[in-house]
Amino acid sequence: MTQENCEMEKHCSDALCQESAHFRRVGFLVYPDCQSLDLSGPFETFYWANLMLSVLRKPPTYHSVVIAQEAGPVPTMSGLQIIASHSYSEMVEGLDTLVVVGGSGCEAAIKDSILIDWVRSIAPRTRRIVSICTGAVVLAEAGLLDRRRATTHWVYADQLAKSYPSIEVDSSRIFIRDGNVYTSGGITAGIDLALALVEEDLGREAMLGVARALLVFPRRPGGQSQFRGHTSVWEKPLRADVSELQTWMLAHPEADLSVPALADRMAMSERSFSRLFRNETGQTPAEFAERARADAARSKLEHTNSSIEVIAMECGFGNAERMRRTFQRLFDASPAEYRARFRSTLDA
Repeated sequence: MTQENCEMEKHCSDALCQESAHFRRVGFLVYPDCQSLDLSGPFETFYWANLMLSVLRKPPTYHSVVIAQEAGPVPTMSGLQIIASHSYSEMVEGLDTLVVVGGSGCEAAIKDSILIDWVRSIAPRTRRIVSICTGAVVLAEAGLLDRRRATTHWVYADQLAKSYPSIEVDSSRIFIRDGNVYTSGGITAGIDLALALVEEDLGREAMLGVARALLVFPRRPGGQSQFRGHTSVWEKPLRADVSELQTWMLAHPEADLSVPALADRMAMSERSFSRLFRNETGQTPAEFAERARADAARSKLEHTNSSIEVIAMECGFGNAERMRRTFQRLFDASPAEYRARFRSTLDA
């Protein structure tokens, strides 16, 4: 373990630290309408880590338990039921790792004072605290992300930042560690984070063995930004004419999307138009135009065989180098890398 992890363990009780010398108890907190993959992905990762250890003739290190308000079946947002093995009240000795899963039920979960109080009370008796996807909202409501860097599913990142302004939210990251608190992006990012935890605990070779068994990248190339769509489901302009303009821009990335041209289309002065657009959308016209062109290019890279040069022209970038710089900045990947990762499986 790193020195930092050793310092974090000082927050555990003596009993928990003694217990951790033999195995690491990982508690997965679930609630109605949670996301099943947020649970099963990391859960299986720790299971396969134990299998790796058995191959090396070493004792298993992880003991995973599913925790809910009451032991028994818990419905997930897809309808799949999972069985909680423990209730909150049974977790009296603390945990090595607490994993809070996400899902559409998180909005109800943060209004559950019993759940939030339990998360807040178990934190000092836990070596490290983890959230998957929107599970970050639960940690935020419990005050465990105050003045920390964190991430969550890119769809919900803006909402998290607005609801909890003391948190430094970075939606581009697959996962983030800040002290003994770890947060991950959406859904399958929980596997990426679980692999990182295995590497932290057991070393790189054990982590690589688990990654190979699960057929996943030991370290996923790029971040969440490469998956992010242009239009936020949370933020819609209040004015219909601005919304209509956005729709037109998304449909015509090759057009003149400069402020003068757009202001003329709206029959407004450039200054008034720029101020209105930013107030309604939270972005400048130039920022929205750039993302509109990037999204159009992503679609063509995914679904056509057109060359990058042709796509750059068709999507209003002017040339391939300008599109490459934009992709690198927005998605942490070149157009060629993006195509390789996201090419339609029908063309495989």
